[in-house]
Amino acid sequence: MTHFSYLEYYLVSHLTYSKQTIKAYRSDLRQMKKCCVEWSVKSLQTYFDQLIQLYKPATAMRRYHALMALGNELVRAKRLNENPMKQVRPIVHQQFQQREHHPLEEAIQTIRQINHPTYRLFFELISQTGLRFMEARLLSIEDIQFEELTLLVRNGKGRRLRTVPLGERLAYKLQAFLEGRTTGLVFRSIRGQAINEQQARDTLRKQSLATRGRPLHPHDLRVSFATYLYQTGNRKLLEIQRLLGHSSSQTTEGYILSQETKLQQIIDALSA
Repeated sequence: MTHFSYLEYYLVSHLTYSKQTIKAYRSDLRQMKKCCVEWSVKSLQTYFDQLIQLYKPATAMRRYHALMALGNELVRAKRLNENPMKQVRPIVHQQFQQREHHPLEEAIQTIRQINHPTYRLFFELISQTGLRFMEARLLSIEDIQFEELTLLVRNGKGRRLRTVPLGERLAYKLQAFLEGRTTGLVFRSIRGQAINEQQARDTLRKQSLATRGRPLHPHDLRVSFATYLYQTGNRKLLEIQRLLGHSSSQTTEGYILSQETKLQQIIDALSA
């Protein structure tokens, strides 16, 4: 079995990747295979040198991080001794990103207007714990410690486990929602399977458009959670990094959005 064949199988059988991630990673593999790129430092470096000349920085950077993750999997599976991507010069794009800020309190109020009880509680959990979409989707009842008001996250990136605090009111809602169930997935369909990924995302987007006139996505809730902890809760960056399950504080820093005057408004004032 070639590295490409192995990774194709790995992606379609990987539970913690979203459908969008799997689709993107498989596209990256096809492009890599089409260009006859080998899993070697020289071949990969040549490939990325060409990418930054042909594609937008965001595309090249996303592909860089995707192949880094896939290379790590080849090492974990003992198909490679070390990940050659670690010796490929990183792609750095210094730019000003002005992301739309969604105040956490407003986002939670929007979520609480969702009619579907499963999706409503699902997104309440994400907004109040900072869990990734797939982490919440695959959360097991056994991993919730109601007495300690904590939950164990088993399906995080990089196979990292972490324990996060659970609000008392949210814990009460979860217990009522479970109706005595003690095993299995917390959020499940009528057939007992994990909730439909696309339907859940669509539910949040449609409710936010109807309530606030702008779309709200699951990842926005993680960003809002991090921003709230940093600006309102005055929590340290390292503490937020651990709660979100980030391997790097630089990633966490990118989640902290400013509620002050936006840089674009300042620049506009200069050109007035």
